[in-house]
Amino acid sequence: MYLKVAQRLITLTKATGSSQYRSLYSASALGIDGYESYREKTRVQHMHNVDNFKRKMREFVSGSNTNMIFTEDLKNIIHLVDNNPEDKKLLKDTIERYNQQGKELRFGNYVFGPVIMRACHHLGDPDLALELFKETSSDGFFDQLSSYQILADMLYENGRYQEVRELFDSIKSRQIQGGRFPKHSITLTFAACYKENTPTSFQYAMDLWKELNSVGHIPMRKATAFAAALALNKSKPEIAIEIIGTVTKGNYVTIRQLKALALCTLNRLDDVVPIFRAVLEVRGPFEKQQTFCREVIQRVQESVKQAKEGNVSATLQDLQRMIEFLETNGQIVEETLDSMLCSEIISTAQRSDGKSNLADSYNTRGGKQQQQRNFRPTKNFRQLRPGLTDMN
Repeated sequence: MYLKVAQRLITLTKATGSSQYRSLYSASALGIDGYESYREKTRVQHMHNVDNFKRKMREFVSGSNTNMIFTEDLKNIIHLVDNNPEDKKLLKDTIERYNQQGKELRFGNYVFGPVIMRACHHLGDPDLALELFKETSSDGFFDQLSSYQILADMLYENGRYQEVRELFDSIKSRQIQGGRFPKHSITLTFAACYKENTPTSFQYAMDLWKELNSVGHIPMRKATAFAAALALNKSKPEIAIEIIGTVTKGNYVTIRQLKALALCTLNRLDDVVPIFRAVLEVRGPFEKQQTFCREVIQRVQESVKQAKEGNVSATLQDLQRMIEFLETNGQIVEETLDSMLCSEIISTAQRSDGKSNLADSYNTRGGKQQQQRNFRPTKNFRQLRPGLTDMN
């Protein structure tokens, strides 16, 4: 039975076919909702003049025209583009002409990369995003971590996991914004490796994990969970245990369940008991009730059943009693472990430490960013959920 638990997790991963693809980061975390809000504002400003404006821009970007494309022109096109071939070509042509004019003619400090990626995300067109990214890669137009992260999320959402890895390699080689290991890109990369679930993606993930470990980088818990789950999928529970051991908060919902699965696979049921006990000992009106997925409990029960053959020990009896109590107390949920692992990362309404999160880059040089910079928390301010840069 050594590999039974891990093999079932493989089945779980494979069950998520193309119809199950979804974003890892929410629209608010990526700034998509901010883009869409500004898009509506731009349309209202142009009201009955949208088609005329697009027609004029098509004339401006034609080969024979010498009219300049100003920053405001490109901003408007990005927020007025519709999901049709003509508008997408106009967007590409406008970006190309704008870049050809030379940086010495740009007196503003507006950063286009993340906003263009959000426009492509809004249109649901990763091919357009990747084409624009590759065509302008030499001039630094998309050299912002948020641009890479939004593009990676698009590729992940569309099941293009190998391209997520290739994109991360590009980040490492170019050290975008001074860093080789941006944690949100790392999380997306481990998520893509977990979803791809091939020998190649497993080797890539393990090499990346070793590299991060060698430089003292601590990934987000979600990234760690993806790496451990992938190790389980590849029948390497011992590696999963070592990866999980790097998490300081071992009772985190996905971490403790992955640890329980790995220990069952290794026939170490004695070590599963403390995991259950820690959940059952949570007390107090302000303590959130902790749960296990039913599928995880069922796997533990199978291990207990097989171990009981000729061996009725106190450990097995304890586990059985704990499982019965979890059931009675409503601490077993129907949600799958895969669903928990791949749940969206959601941004906060506001950060209390003054640092920007992934969505802030949408407002680069804009009014909302200024509001965020001027934000000062009151003594009653309470952050409801951890922000993107808090989740580690």
